[in-house]
Amino acid sequence: MPRPDHRRVVPRLAVAWIALFAVYGLGLVVPAAPDRALTSAEAHRLLVAHSLVTDGDIDLLDDYQAGAWRSWGGVQGTGPRDVLRPTVALQLVRPDGEDGRAVPQPTAPGGFLEPSSMGLGALLAPPYWLGRAIGGADSAGGRIAAQLWCAGLLALAFALAIPIARRIVPDPWATWGVLAMALSPPAILGATEIAAGAPAAALLTGAVAAALAVREQPRTGAALTCALLCALLWWIWLPLAPVALLVAAALARWMRRRRRGLTGFVALELLLLSAFVFLTVHDRIYGGPTPWAPAAGWTLPTDVDGPGDALARLATGPLGWLVDARYGLLRWAPIAALGGVAGWRLWRARRSRLARLFADEIHVEVIVAFLLLVVLAVAVPYSVLSPWPATSWLAGPATVVGLPVLGAAAAWAWQRVPRTGMALAALTLVATAWLLGAGLLTGDVGVAPPTGPLPWGGIERALPVLGQ
Repeated sequence: MPRPDHRRVVPRLAVAWIALFAVYGLGLVVPAAPDRALTSAEAHRLLVAHSLVTDGDIDLLDDYQAGAWRSWGGVQGTGPRDVLRPTVALQLVRPDGEDGRAVPQPTAPGGFLEPSSMGLGALLAPPYWLGRAIGGADSAGGRIAAQLWCAGLLALAFALAIPIARRIVPDPWATWGVLAMALSPPAILGATEIAAGAPAAALLTGAVAAALAVREQPRTGAALTCALLCALLWWIWLPLAPVALLVAAALARWMRRRRRGLTGFVALELLLLSAFVFLTVHDRIYGGPTPWAPAAGWTLPTDVDGPGDALARLATGPLGWLVDARYGLLRWAPIAALGGVAGWRLWRARRSRLARLFADEIHVEVIVAFLLLVVLAVAVPYSVLSPWPATSWLAGPATVVGLPVLGAAAAWAWQRVPRTGMALAALTLVATAWLLGAGLLTGDVGVAPPTGPLPWGGIERALPVLGQ
């Protein structure tokens, strides 16, 4: 396949980023709940950034005592007294190495932490500081700047997904597929959510793009870029460790097949170094390998009750993520159905064995299979291990992380079923306009989950309710 002309690609991607960023800014008109700008989970994450900016640490004791969240425009679930309650209060690990333990009150001598990502807090700290500097310490400028920062990162992720789609399908399908997914309700409303979704989406999409560039031409810079982006994923959100390992394994395989195994090994060393530093830092601060270590030890708080429960979640969790009547992706973004069409088309292509006759078919099928595996590696572990319903609608940040890659795969399917793709894209845009219009015109709409009805005429009631 011909190599893209970067003199034309970069300006086009810049235009796509600017347009998407402008649209995502409209998502600020839809609050978390009526008269509440943030969900409780968002406020907890932003409080880590606030502590880093004001104190230079992640001890939240003084931040809770000062009520730092009161200038953010309201927090869902705080009640009439506007008091943000700590989710989990964990005593800090003392310098002498004494293990941390769970405490019922946020009055431990060493302060306390919450199981919020330190990496996400560090990523949100610069825009939060800038917003406070512009708008004032007691204004909502820090919160708005953090939300716009997340919107810019998700716009970047979708802009990077367009060249990925062009590797497997020509325009206009490549651009249409990615932009239709980028303008879906999950993307519009998830862009300004203070969560790991948007930053992780930018990292993952960049890593996938670098890995595919290595597959075409095994350059050292692209390999190291891919490994570095993968190494940062679990610092932003720990459940993304499986997909980071998947992309790294694909990188190592493609480098080895092109006789660049040593470069691939050096790239993987970045992941090992990142994992070692992650475990060391968390063991020092939390007394274990994860932020939940003081309460859960060396396990994760998954609430999985034995192997039978795990198998049941494996059967219903990913399916509920797709078709659940309340939180399902297909209800809120019909364009996502093209992901299933891509899987069906890939299966048919493998059965017809066209790849044995045409070399380009091998190239396309490998990339599409890789993209679909990336989406599954993002969504399935979280939908299985996380308590259901998730902390926010559409399985939390897992959906937003995988949308850019899913958009590239959907573009390939759209070429096969152009009329169906056009209809699904139109339905998706109608849903987005409906929700944004409800946010502008009514005061009883929210996004956690969206409470405004969609114009489906009750058809969504035919979908099953799988989440309990």
